[in-house]
Amino acid sequence: MAGISSGLGIRRGEPADPEAGVPHSVTPYNVEVAEETERHEREMTFRDAMKADKRLIWHSLGFSGTIVMEGYGYALITYLFSFYTFNEKYGVVLPGKFVDGKPVYELEYIWKALLPLVAQFGSLIGIMITAPVTRRLGYKRTTQLMLVCSAAFVCMPFFASSVQVLLMGFLIQGIPWGVYQVVSPAYASEVASLQLRPILTTWNNLCWVIGQLIASAILKGFEKYPGDMSFRIPFAFQWVFLSMLMIVISFAPESPYWHLQRQRIPEARATIRKLVRHGSADTAERKLALMQHTMHQESKKEGAAAEAASSWKRFTGMFKGVDARRTEIACMAWLIQSMCGSSIIPWAPKLFESAGLAASQALSVNIALPAAGIMGTVASWWLMRIWGRRQIYFWGQLVMGVFLIGVGLASLAPDNISGWIAGGILTVYTAIYDLTIGPVCYSIVSEIPSIRRRAATLSAARGTYLIAGLVNHFLTPKMVGMDESSWKWGAKTGFLYAGMCVLGAVYTWYRIPETTGLSARALDILFQHKISAREFNNDKAAAVEAADREKAAAEAGSRTSDVSVMVHEIRTTDKA
Repeated sequence: MAGISSGLGIRRGEPADPEAGVPHSVTPYNVEVAEETERHEREMTFRDAMKADKRLIWHSLGFSGTIVMEGYGYALITYLFSFYTFNEKYGVVLPGKFVDGKPVYELEYIWKALLPLVAQFGSLIGIMITAPVTRRLGYKRTTQLMLVCSAAFVCMPFFASSVQVLLMGFLIQGIPWGVYQVVSPAYASEVASLQLRPILTTWNNLCWVIGQLIASAILKGFEKYPGDMSFRIPFAFQWVFLSMLMIVISFAPESPYWHLQRQRIPEARATIRKLVRHGSADTAERKLALMQHTMHQESKKEGAAAEAASSWKRFTGMFKGVDARRTEIACMAWLIQSMCGSSIIPWAPKLFESAGLAASQALSVNIALPAAGIMGTVASWWLMRIWGRRQIYFWGQLVMGVFLIGVGLASLAPDNISGWIAGGILTVYTAIYDLTIGPVCYSIVSEIPSIRRRAATLSAARGTYLIAGLVNHFLTPKMVGMDESSWKWGAKTGFLYAGMCVLGAVYTWYRIPETTGLSARALDILFQHKISAREFNNDKAAAVEAADREKAAAEAGSRTSDVSVMVHEIRTTDKA
């Protein structure tokens, strides 16, 4: 590989790496090769990328499988609230209410609010520990550790004899779920090539929906199963999924960027060779040069070289300078996803019941929601190639707002059809959500952060999402519940979230930039020069970079001229 390691344009000095806390060694790489590789990735067709990166795709999908576990676990919590044997075990009898001659049980509001609430709180704990743990262990070993923890933590809800034990079980289960939420999109964004990045990042949303679908189908299958095992066996299914994931993750390589931040060039090279097509040593070297060039571009941001290596400085760095804007956008993008009405989806069975359906009918209709979500997510891959992230995010919120108004209006229909109308509209809403906001959010928040701050920024963004989720999980049972302490809004809840969609669309228009077709290095250039969100594109990045080079050349020429004048004056003085 003489062509890679020699020639013009070799960078021989790298700045200190504040994220890893160690200085870069002298690491040469060919700038021309790096930029040529970047152009090649941008010009590749999707089919060519699929052929070249098959191994990369499979490894990324393995990490994304952890999101299936998270989606399954969260859905199981709220879906069980419409499960008769679960309510019989942990709930109280509703006076004077009978179905088929049997008394009706209902979990008290406080527990319906607390059970998903503590799972979200556990996820917040997981998110807070993700950045320091992944910085020390890397994405692969962190995920393996969390899979072991998940397998151990499932025991508590499976054997729970009381709702209090169940509460503690969901709390500790949430910790690894929080780690999965950060690691999976971060890994996909770092290993994916430009053409595959939108699919591999949005695949995480599809995994979430698949988890919901599996939970819905398993609960429906065990609905008539007698005794406590009807709701305990769905918990046990997690052990099967965890075993499969542990095997898959053991074959996956670490992210090359994690090695590069520690100047482990041989390890980064070996990792890239595991990601590219077998025998493509030249491709691996070119990708390595591009990654080094991207790291060099990020190091140009103001204050990077002087930043101290303490843990606190590394954490607060994402709220300063160039990274502050990137952190804000990532946090708001996930906040919008949480507050656009998506919190209704896990509570759909209770909403359908409050709108007039029986519990069994509500569970049957509920299966249509994740099925619609899967179709929407797959279709979003095609839509992103036509419209891009920004346009989909903006128009998706407006269309969802219209359908949420429809959900609210369904409450005005007679009781015997209100639930079916709300169910039909909410199914279409779910398909639109998973066509637009749901998957595209994963792509935006994965691409927006800088590589050095990716784990920390994603942790802050996902933490924002979960804090909003805590509010949703506290209020949603109040809005859609049927007991005396609930507000009994039912389908009228759609009106509130329709207004939230409008506010989110306004923010999107002014602050969220287009990332389609932009490499990590191009994004660095645009953010470093504070380009408006509506002007993000490759042409603007190229123009800004060209202007920078002209300015640097002019300054270098000026310094050379000044030195020549000084030398001339010294010589004149000596002669005198």
